[in-house]
Amino acid sequence: MAQKVFQVQAKDSIVAFNAFSTINAVQNLSLDPAFNEEYYSELGNENYAGQSRSPETSGSFEVTSTGAAPSILARMIYNYTTQAYLWNPATEGNAYSITETDFETAIFDLINLKQPGEDFTEATLIPNAQLTGVTFRVDATGTASETYNFEADLQEAFYTPYHDVVSVPCTTSDADTITIPAAYTSQINSGTHDILYVFKDNQKYDSTVCSWTASDTIDVTDANFTTSSPYDRVMAVLYKYSAGSFPTIYYPTSARFMRGDRIDIWLINSGASETDNNRLLRCQSADITVDLSRDKLQEIRRNDDLTTTYWRGLNYPLNITATVNILETTLETWADLQNKTLNASADPYGAIDTNNLLNLVDFPSDGTKLLIKMYPTGSDTALCTITMDHTNVTSFGERQQVQGRAERTLGFTGSEIDIVGAEG
Repeated sequence: MAQKVFQVQAKDSIVAFNAFSTINAVQNLSLDPAFNEEYYSELGNENYAGQSRSPETSGSFEVTSTGAAPSILARMIYNYTTQAYLWNPATEGNAYSITETDFETAIFDLINLKQPGEDFTEATLIPNAQLTGVTFRVDATGTASETYNFEADLQEAFYTPYHDVVSVPCTTSDADTITIPAAYTSQINSGTHDILYVFKDNQKYDSTVCSWTASDTIDVTDANFTTSSPYDRVMAVLYKYSAGSFPTIYYPTSARFMRGDRIDIWLINSGASETDNNRLLRCQSADITVDLSRDKLQEIRRNDDLTTTYWRGLNYPLNITATVNILETTLETWADLQNKTLNASADPYGAIDTNNLLNLVDFPSDGTKLLIKMYPTGSDTALCTITMDHTNVTSFGERQQVQGRAERTLGFTGSEIDIVGAEG
């Protein structure tokens, strides 16, 4: 007797991007589609005469940090010149370097693969999703985490036999020919997969105009499919002829999660070397929010998917904020934060020595660096280093309580961030 499936549990779902290996430590995935409908009425008719819809979807997923943020972001960052992703499907790994300018082209196809009731039967595809924000959270006493937010126009679900689905970045050969790159052809080719459709930016070409002409070549017989366009990201959405088993999770680093005792959180004056002597304060926790504010760029164009959005343009400079919680220690450390050296021998009868005067206006602008390093157990080589440099202090809070330690909270803002990964 067949088993009745009553629910899809968390263990029955994993997340992948494009045709890349699945990512580990995903704690939750949220998808929020919207239809943005408008109704049309007419004189003499008590009912609506028609409805117009413009579908969109947004979502987020949270990851218990493993030091693999560079690996995750590399799966999203696309190069329009080479028509390839920063992520290398042959070498995989975590050794990628990402700066604020790379977020401009953070566009990807998210695939949620499901095996409700232990049968691998479903997949949800969000094509052309663009990253709209990243939040990093690290804590001295607990695990670190990351949250990734995105927006897109479409959300599609595929059931057996189309559920073993991948989205492959292709190169454009000529006006009607695209090629599967060599890095994928050993696993994805005309003998293993059939075509659902081809995306060129947000324009979809279905299997009525797409066909295999060689093991790694797809022909698109449509007059609108041209060699180049203002944005030229070409993806082939394919499904496996004979569905395989539920994919395994890929671990790009040896860490399954990052604990507080494997993380350094430092505040350093900009330009100072990263040494213990230059560490200013004993940080307890840090939150970094990278706000990727995007504008929807639209055009009037016939589109069977009902959307007029062709791109979501990122606004620079970025607004990156950070909050650091610290234990209050001696005043000397605060003097260092203001680039001052306390003078205990100052003349108490003369003019006030400004080195001993610490106030809000003397916090240097553009003068602080926040540095986070994540390490695997038993190693001094960081898996991931996140640096916010040339930041400004924007808030300053104090909290003191009976039978507790004094704490201070500093808020920073800036527009520079570097995320550098290493193998391990």
